Amino acid sequence: MKTSGMQQALGAASLGVASAAAISGAFGQTVASSDASKDNGVETVVVTSRRATLDVLPEKILDTPQSINVVPAEVIRQQGVNNLQDALKNVPGITLNAGEGGTHGDLVNLRGFSAGDDYFMDGLRDTGLYDRDTFDIDALEVYKGPASTLFGRGSTGGVINQVTRAPQLYAIDDFSVTGGTNAEIRGTADVNYVLGDTSAMRFDLMGQRNNVEDRPFARNQRWVAAPSFAYGLGTDTVFTLKYLHQQEDNIPDYGIPFLFDKPAPVARDSFYGLPSDDRFKADVAVVTGRFDHTFNDTFSVSDTARYGSYWFDSRQTAAIYGSANCFTDPTAPYYYAGAPLCSALPPASQVPVTTFNPLYPVKGTPTDDVWVLRDRPSSKGVISTLMDEADLTAKFDTIGIDHILVTGVEADSEIASLTRFVNQDTAIVPTPLLDPDPNEAFPGTQTSVRQTPVTSTKTLGIFANDTVTINPQWTLTAALRFDHFTAHYDQPIGAPSHFSHVDNIVSPRAALVYKPTPDTSLYFSYGTSFNPSAETLSLAASNQGLAPEKDRTFEFGGKAQVLDGMLALTAAVFNTEMTNARISDPTNPSLQTLAGTERVNGFEINAQGRITENWEVIAGYTYLDPTAIGLAGAGIHGPIPNTSHNQANLWTVYDFTDRFRIGGGINYLGRVSAGTDNATVPGSIVVAHVPSYVSFDGMIGYRLTDMFSLQLNGYNLADKYYFVNSYFTRPGENHTVPAAGRTVLLTVNASL
Repeated sequence: MKTSGMQQALGAASLGVASAAAISGAFGQTVASSDASKDNGVETVVVTSRRATLDVLPEKILDTPQSINVVPAEVIRQQGVNNLQDALKNVPGITLNAGEGGTHGDLVNLRGFSAGDDYFMDGLRDTGLYDRDTFDIDALEVYKGPASTLFGRGSTGGVINQVTRAPQLYAIDDFSVTGGTNAEIRGTADVNYVLGDTSAMRFDLMGQRNNVEDRPFARNQRWVAAPSFAYGLGTDTVFTLKYLHQQEDNIPDYGIPFLFDKPAPVARDSFYGLPSDDRFKADVAVVTGRFDHTFNDTFSVSDTARYGSYWFDSRQTAAIYGSANCFTDPTAPYYYAGAPLCSALPPASQVPVTTFNPLYPVKGTPTDDVWVLRDRPSSKGVISTLMDEADLTAKFDTIGIDHILVTGVEADSEIASLTRFVNQDTAIVPTPLLDPDPNEAFPGTQTSVRQTPVTSTKTLGIFANDTVTINPQWTLTAALRFDHFTAHYDQPIGAPSHFSHVDNIVSPRAALVYKPTPDTSLYFSYGTSFNPSAETLSLAASNQGLAPEKDRTFEFGGKAQVLDGMLALTAAVFNTEMTNARISDPTNPSLQTLAGTERVNGFEINAQGRITENWEVIAGYTYLDPTAIGLAGAGIHGPIPNTSHNQANLWTVYDFTDRFRIGGGINYLGRVSAGTDNATVPGSIVVAHVPSYVSFDGMIGYRLTDMFSLQLNGYNLADKYYFVNSYFTRPGENHTVPAAGRTVLLTVNASL
């Protein structure tokens, strides 16, 4: 981050006031301090007994009419995961996406819908392209279903909120060092200083470098610094300030291409990138300030402000297919016996093979004769954000009916300034699919600029959420939000383009909760959300004139605390439908139209907590039935990309003694529909897919002394060759990334 950016960040912090100090109180059951962590057992974490960390959701999760998954820091620590995407494997209904065109960082689908712009940190949007580390996270909250009344734009399938660490009024001196079979070296430090009766400072540091087992050349390298300060802890007025700085310098892995609508049958270590130049670099700086004040038993206020700077430089290489469909000469390069000759095709459809354009592999092409191009759509840029949310909470009663009314105003300004380079896909000689050459010569780093787009958006949101307790059994929630969203797009070079767009959107929400007993609840909820064309800070001629996509969800669910409150059980059935999805205009392919439909019906069940005092578990299952109309062509029914019907997860830990524990986990993902293909089998539309998989992980923990402990983690213990994410934009441009092979990590923890 440049010095001027740092000055802006510190200046912006003075506008509003702080990160997670007040928030972290909601997660007091998570082991955080050195003293607490000296007990080998984990405190019972019953998710439904928590309160959501959002001001606008004042009830316990047990009584909140929405599916909410919480992954506590202790579960993340047990599993030894160090990035957000791996931590989210504990949440059913999430599938991972692969990046393209400079898009990188955390990319997921939630309940079948993309959540790329639905990351939040301590309640405010965390815009930016980077790989979020879990080191500074106290818990992950996943709020499922449309909720524009809570979050503004987006949130079709839900949102992911990172609850970060914050200062505490007790000493913390925790350190760890990790080494692994993947050449990993990772070190962390978490130190909390108590400055006075109500003030404290906390310093979190992390550095890591690792390879990826059985994926040569791929490398992850990053460091994080997260200092924070809090004043007024335990009083009616609390001020907190937090700074997050993360830098990364990775060699990205864009996996292998699809072939005949499934991952190409190549070895797991096949690498199609050019590691001598491929890089994904990021420099993230986020300053968050928060001010909380309780006037009395009736009124309280909070104000949270943030400045964020997200710089990135993405240079990556992936395999794509050529567009040629015939040979002019049987002796030409890449020709095989029986391949089509141009003279056999109508002249208008002839696309001859050239040195830089190999034959597109239609069904029946021998795998040995398939060649691929090197796709290099590089870009760099910076996303800057400035936002503030002020909330007023009022607790009162009218004629014996209790109300918790939360009203607020949110202002959000975001600017994405990008540079896109000319793709070198036609300048690098193709390489064999079965034997790619990662050291192949190429023309050098991209320097020819093709676009310099600047997209800016501004949001003003006003909302009210009233939770009405009619009696101990019945609670009604009603919410309304109005958003004024504006977007401006300027692209001055090449083919200049300039667009402006304005949306005024009203988002309603309503829910009813019935409590048969104090430890159980049943609910029915209705929620909506909207997705403007510039939602992800991108606008184009094809969509700049369109109104937002709109969707709504009906959900019926139940929650319960059992086994004397040690175990939380939840279940829900839901229907989410977007009736005006953006699709290609059948009368003008250069434009989009709001004529598509995306619908997901499903149900999920979850269990989290303890079965006995020594036996902890977090488990879930989701079934999705997704349908899209229009994505594959006008009026054509097909899948929603990157969705699977079935997904399940299980993680369990058993404490044999106060020093020795063993844990293990299973993740299952059914066959994933990656996208539709109308070229591999000419005249047909086929669904490309990624096969299902089951993976096994394990953990052994042993406390040596009150100060030192060891933890051994194993991942993909069966060494299964499977795929963790996919990208399928068209038959010739697609890829899926293999999971790492069997990996073992050893961590030494010290609590001084």
